[in-house]
Amino acid sequence: MKKLLLLLLAVSPAVSFGQDPPARSEPPTFRETVEVRVMDLDVVVTDSRGRPVPDLAREDFQVRVDGSAVPIDYFARVDEGTIHAPDLAGASPERVLAEYRKGGEAYVPRHFLIYVDVGHMSLGARGRAVEALKDLVTRLGPSDLGRVVLFDRRGKELSEWTSSKETLLSALSKAQESGVAMSRLLTERQTLRDIDSTPLFRLSTRESLARNYAEEERAAVLQMLEDMRAELVTLTPLPGKKAFLYVSGGFELQPGYAMAAYATGSFGLSSFSVRNVSQEVDAIVKRANALEITFYTLDARGLTAEGTSAAEDDPLAGRPGVAFLAREDSQAGLQTLARETGGLALVNSNDLEKGLSRVYQDASTYYSIGVTLSKLSGSGYRDVRVDVTRPGLTVRARRGYAPRSGAERARDGAQATLLTNVEYRAFPVTLTTAPPTKQKRRLYALPIQVTLPASALTFLPEGDVGKAAAELYIGVIDDRGRMSDIARQEAVFTLPADSAPDTPVSYTATLQTRKGNFRVVVNVRDAATGEMGTARADVRVE
Repeated sequence: MKKLLLLLLAVSPAVSFGQDPPARSEPPTFRETVEVRVMDLDVVVTDSRGRPVPDLAREDFQVRVDGSAVPIDYFARVDEGTIHAPDLAGASPERVLAEYRKGGEAYVPRHFLIYVDVGHMSLGARGRAVEALKDLVTRLGPSDLGRVVLFDRRGKELSEWTSSKETLLSALSKAQESGVAMSRLLTERQTLRDIDSTPLFRLSTRESLARNYAEEERAAVLQMLEDMRAELVTLTPLPGKKAFLYVSGGFELQPGYAMAAYATGSFGLSSFSVRNVSQEVDAIVKRANALEITFYTLDARGLTAEGTSAAEDDPLAGRPGVAFLAREDSQAGLQTLARETGGLALVNSNDLEKGLSRVYQDASTYYSIGVTLSKLSGSGYRDVRVDVTRPGLTVRARRGYAPRSGAERARDGAQATLLTNVEYRAFPVTLTTAPPTKQKRRLYALPIQVTLPASALTFLPEGDVGKAAAELYIGVIDDRGRMSDIARQEAVFTLPADSAPDTPVSYTATLQTRKGNFRVVVNVRDAATGEMGTARADVRVE
């Protein structure tokens, strides 16, 4: 993604009063709070028939971080998306949100990012996949959210985050009808035709065709993986269960390897260097685990038999000696994404609806296990393993974790709001802009003001006044998708001790950018509690 230049020319915090001073009712709450962060693990336990096991207790589980057992601080059973009493009392505080509490239960919302990669998917496979996805959408509850993204050479949002089944079904219909697509699949077919028309004695030409294909395929796959990695952040501000549903016709982990084997008749790599994309896949896994996102991967090709349909879905399927190699390599990345994040890889099955029903079951019924991060020694990405003492059961959970700082979470949240319609709402924030003024070298100065109530921040007493510290994360994106880096600013606000809670405090800044249509986002983080509020504004600069 191309970067957009964003400069902050001037910034200043202030106390803002309207024309009439606010009523002096109750003074703002002065509090001292320590932010508690928890490593939440969604653990799915099934029996030999794939059915959920509902009767396990905390003592049946063991969590190891970097090989060492760690205590389980929070434990709850989630059934059909709901934490049931008495499990509610032991659930992670980051999983039990006040707005979702209903008597003795707490609903854990589910969020499905449906990412349809049509680059290596035939029209027939796409149709089968879309029909299965529509069946999944019909299962969603009224509090579940979904979002649909189509990828072919670049990502395209077909629907924002929504609970509307009609909107999601319409977006999936668009995914099915949107042009020919199949960019990687068409390239593979053409390369095979070129190789087949080249005599075997012209081995160097055949190898050159395979090499060119490998470079083009690798570039296309890397572009897709980079877009997927960027999409992960759009789930950041969403609470509860976060599922990344990647639907595709597979992608080559070792781009061009199977093609080279077919072109040369050799499975050795001595004369053909294949640069795989394992490192990029691993980066996505680590990013997803840090953001507590589970991958569910679906190979829409299903089982392919010999014949025309096989050639349509999987051109190398009918080539002796390389069919198995090609299929295995194209599914290796799908397997890794799902396995390492505790999800499912749905491959080699023609019953796509049944596979996606398992995804919904996974997102609805599981154990929520929490470990307080302050109890973990060391830093960086950590290896995580979850086991149960009862024999004969299958356990799936995230296999790694990297704690994120408050600054990282705030920065990700600002980026998510730039890209989608989600935002943090722990407290209200208002963003206003003033008319831009032209500067030198085709640049414009854009004044902005961020306003929030004093009650949103933690004011600590200092004599007869209170002081609150906040961090502001500011970003801009234009209508061509070019996004700025997220700028971080610190602010300290001072108020008399007897100020009303609704006293507005504000922060002003001047952004420097070019002419165009922009979305400006500011994410405000209370330094003491870590709570955040987000605001955005769309503006035209001319």
